[in-house]
Amino acid sequence: MAFLSIPKVPVLRYYKLLRTYLAALRWPVLALCALVALNIGLQLINPQVLRVLIDTGLSSSAAGIAGPALLFAGLALVQLLATISADYAGEWIGWTAANRLRADLLEHCLMQDGSFFQAHPAGELIERIDGDVRGLSGFFAMLTVSLCGNLGLIAGVLAVLFYENSWMGAAMTLFVAAALLTFGRIREWTLPFWVRVGEAGADFYACLGDQLSHTEDTRSSGAEAYALYKFRRMLRQWFPRHMQAGFGFSLMWAASVVILGLGTVLVLALGTYLWTGDSITVGTLYMMLFYMGLLAGPIDQIRDLIGNLQRAEAHLERIGGLLAEVPIIRDPEPGEEAPLGEGPLSVDFRGVRFGYGGESGSVLSDLTFSLQAGQSLGIVGRTGSGKTSVIRLLLRLYDPAEGTVLLGGTDIRRVPLAQLRERVGLVTQEVRILSGSVRDNVTFFASHIPDERIVEVLDQLGLGDWYRALPSGLDTEIRAQGEGLSAGEAQLLALARIFLRNPSLVILDEASSRLDPSTEEKVQQATNRLLQGRTAIVIAHRLNTLRGVDRILVMDGGRIAEQGSRQALTEQPGSRYSRLLRQTSGKETI
Repeated sequence: MAFLSIPKVPVLRYYKLLRTYLAALRWPVLALCALVALNIGLQLINPQVLRVLIDTGLSSSAAGIAGPALLFAGLALVQLLATISADYAGEWIGWTAANRLRADLLEHCLMQDGSFFQAHPAGELIERIDGDVRGLSGFFAMLTVSLCGNLGLIAGVLAVLFYENSWMGAAMTLFVAAALLTFGRIREWTLPFWVRVGEAGADFYACLGDQLSHTEDTRSSGAEAYALYKFRRMLRQWFPRHMQAGFGFSLMWAASVVILGLGTVLVLALGTYLWTGDSITVGTLYMMLFYMGLLAGPIDQIRDLIGNLQRAEAHLERIGGLLAEVPIIRDPEPGEEAPLGEGPLSVDFRGVRFGYGGESGSVLSDLTFSLQAGQSLGIVGRTGSGKTSVIRLLLRLYDPAEGTVLLGGTDIRRVPLAQLRERVGLVTQEVRILSGSVRDNVTFFASHIPDERIVEVLDQLGLGDWYRALPSGLDTEIRAQGEGLSAGEAQLLALARIFLRNPSLVILDEASSRLDPSTEEKVQQATNRLLQGRTAIVIAHRLNTLRGVDRILVMDGGRIAEQGSRQALTEQPGSRYSRLLRQTSGKETI
């Protein structure tokens, strides 16, 4: 109880975490508590048997101690088995609960909007989802149950000592209170150090992830020396923080050694005084020393547990900060939903202004255009003109600062996010191939799609021969990043994903910009089949990919510089689109 009275221990926060993630593991946790209670009981009984064994041995023959000796050995064996079982159960409970927390954190991050990922690099999120949770895995079971078990053992030992001799009980109570209070004060002092250690670790992994994801650019630019300099600088910032936190733990360790030494001297001195006054027997004196040894064990473990608790509290604080991040993009309130209609969807931008976070200027300014259902729109413009921002607003990865985006005449802020992203399909130039089977790559783990439908779509996209050459059909494993696939095959697999979802609006964001002309023609034929009967928006640098669209939108500096039917703009010599065609004649891109 002395530990729980130490100020600034967030007991309520720990309780909420345990209640959330251990509720479904109620029976394993109860079994673990029973094993810990059995262990405590056996540790309290064994010294009593040992006292009987010593006093009996001093007053009778060797035959008289056989019974107590066998009982002592049997209880020690049961205690060993209970300890092993508790350790196994604690590890299982800890990892099971930690994995559930990992899943919740990942789901929480996936539900965030684009601004969240701008503020939190991938490396930082990996460290929080894995590193911080790994630091909490021991907290869920062994840390908490062990802490309670050790406190229970201390309380039991003090109760027995009070029963045997009130002076000894009072002396040991003051000793234990002083030890726990000292550990608690040191813990309170060193906690900020562990929080800073966690922050430095997150910064380091964010930097590491950034460097590894841009290895080609770093090497091609000859910037290896700068990358290593930045790496070393991060480590130099991390090391002193870890040393400060480690010093706090070393101080706690040194304090525990001194305190336990003083406790042993106190028991020996008081026990010797009582024995010389015939107040206790030799067996009782040895029993008291044995109980002092039992007290030393829990106090020593509590020292280590408080060190772990420091780190767990730092991890918990950082995880709590991540979970406190509230997405700006949310589903509409109940009763305000407006589901999208069936079939192709019209697209309307009305006076849209948009900028990214803290940027001073607007990426899009007073953007207004309409696209009828079933028509196709080609968007062209120089890099930075706002083309990709239009796509992000349509997928509602961001919301406009002003104006309205409508699909099928419905404000997309009133459409449930799951339905919106089911009805809008996006294919980008950066095709993401998962490490998994062909089936998982094209269905994204949607188990309701039958294999026959998958094979039918692959045939429609011209991948039939490729599929039939696979050694295990749809179960063939594909390596991460599409290793072993050509660029055209990877792009066609991305189109297959969209085919299987059957969206009402298809967006192609420079989907063929990295393909050679021959492969691009195959992808273009597959794309034409995909766009039939659907509304389409095509962003392209290669103007020849826009030859089949109905309308053209030319963007410049976040504004519409020109719009109209492709045929009309092509036939107007003074139009921007016509000039672009002439400028890019004989070139692949604008």
